[in-house]
Amino acid sequence: MTQTHTAGPKRLEKARRYRQLLVGFPVGGAVIAIFLREILGYPLVSEAVYWVGIVGFLAVWVGTSVTLFDERDQALERRASKLTLTIFAPVLVVAASLARVLPKVSDVTMPEAIWPALYAFVALYAVFAVVYLTLRSRT
Repeated sequence: MTQTHTAGPKRLEKARRYRQLLVGFPVGGAVIAIFLREILGYPLVSEAVYWVGIVGFLAVWVGTSVTLFDERDQALERRASKLTLTIFAPVLVVAASLARVLPKVSDVTMPEAIWPALYAFVALYAVFAVVYLTLRSRT
């Protein structure tokens, strides 16, 4: 009698476990690193633990032969990315305008730390535009 091997449920179980590890390594590394740095005062050990989380993430991501994300996951990721960019676009426009105008019309000045954050937002949208236009021109 020949036995039939069905890998469906085991494959899904394995993929779920690897996805948990994929998220768990960087989140766990970051939480433990913050605890070590802020509570216990070990900044170098904290940074090492943070990097262990990053390396663990990369090891799971690159090292598994199991497909971790299917079409549904990719569609969900696209929707989440679009919604995130849509939410932050008006925040960037309003914050940049306020940062430029408020010091000229009032006594309120923006902290210097605001400018790098605004430029980071601008860089994010610029990279998105370049990638989008590059992908669009190839299709």
